[in-house]
Amino acid sequence: MSSPTLPSAVTGPDGSTTSDVLALLTALVACDSTTPTGEEESTAALLAAHLSAAGFSVDTEQLAPGRVNLTARRVLGTGGPSVMLNSHLDVVPAGGGWSSPPFEPTVRDGRLYGRGSADAKGPLAAMACAAAELARAADAGLAEVNGEIVFSAVSQEEGDSMGARHLVSELARQGRLPDAVIVGEPTGMRLLAAHKGSVRPVVEVTGVAAHAATPHAGVNAITGAAALITLLEEYAASLAGPGHPLLGAPTCTPVLVSGGEAPNAVPEHCRITLDRRLLPGETQESVLAEVDAVLDRFNKGGHGATAAVAECAPSTGGPSETPPDHPFVLLCRRALAEAGADDSLAGLTVNCDMTHFRAAGVPALVCGPGRLEVMHAVDEHVVVTELDESVGLYRAILAEALGGQGPAWA
Repeated sequence: MSSPTLPSAVTGPDGSTTSDVLALLTALVACDSTTPTGEEESTAALLAAHLSAAGFSVDTEQLAPGRVNLTARRVLGTGGPSVMLNSHLDVVPAGGGWSSPPFEPTVRDGRLYGRGSADAKGPLAAMACAAAELARAADAGLAEVNGEIVFSAVSQEEGDSMGARHLVSELARQGRLPDAVIVGEPTGMRLLAAHKGSVRPVVEVTGVAAHAATPHAGVNAITGAAALITLLEEYAASLAGPGHPLLGAPTCTPVLVSGGEAPNAVPEHCRITLDRRLLPGETQESVLAEVDAVLDRFNKGGHGATAAVAECAPSTGGPSETPPDHPFVLLCRRALAEAGADDSLAGLTVNCDMTHFRAAGVPALVCGPGRLEVMHAVDEHVVVTELDESVGLYRAILAEALGGQGPAWA
């Protein structure tokens, strides 16, 4: 692959200036890094070029064909903590119905449209620009910081989180886990201290095959699945309540149904895939035990069909939380407040790669430009002024975290 052309600020015919972060994001969105059909190397190469130009040492690791992790490091001053800025390279499939082609980024009405503009190439571009800006300011003697900035862009978060799982495992093995991490997702630059997890049990309903002309001779697995869904709806309703102060209640939703073998046969098999969202404190094992209890009730129903969890479909992982009184949380809130931004805490109802850092004991928060409601949506976009402002807010967090002689907050 040839070296990418590094995007830079340009002046439009009306005299307006495209910022560095908008130019970088425009180039990133033009790369089709869809999971599972696209490739991540071109996106990683653009980020590598941007950070290398600011003195970062960059490593790109191939994980699978078209799938990479990028890690960039820069030590500033003496001593101090290691702070990581992390997000993902991949995007979800674009689908149809867009007002403009999803991989031809377009600015209109003050917004940049394109798949990944918010989730999560907007955060990636803003993080890369903030890290580069602070490093250059330190080089010029305009910022006094001590510590290491680590930028990581990981693979396949929209799939099975292969990149983050691998990164955290390798860093733990090397004894190089960061002292704290900010995970970039579209939050409107609000700090999210907790997120839900997910487990996706695939329930197989088994009946008895027979000719469709003699349905009484068999047990219809699809009819059984319909009865089971009623029990699952009762289970989902039982989860309602106040739940977590930042996340609300857990949920359980049937998301996929497939069954039957032939148009002239009583179906012997039908599968129901569930999406169960977990709160901190819940585990995959505890949730599967709850689902098994529902299935046991179904199996004792006397209708002849049986149901069992056959497997679990891939998901990003479990729930996680960084305590709101953790020193790193307080530090980040202080940095945003001093910058005149919203410093309140919230939670993320979807799950993300924060879970893998928290499982390794690393304090983590989710924060980035863009809005949750445009994630995975047609005409995904990010507001350009918010994108520009996010660079300064990321830089303020980094400066606050690296402003001392050691990780007193860690």
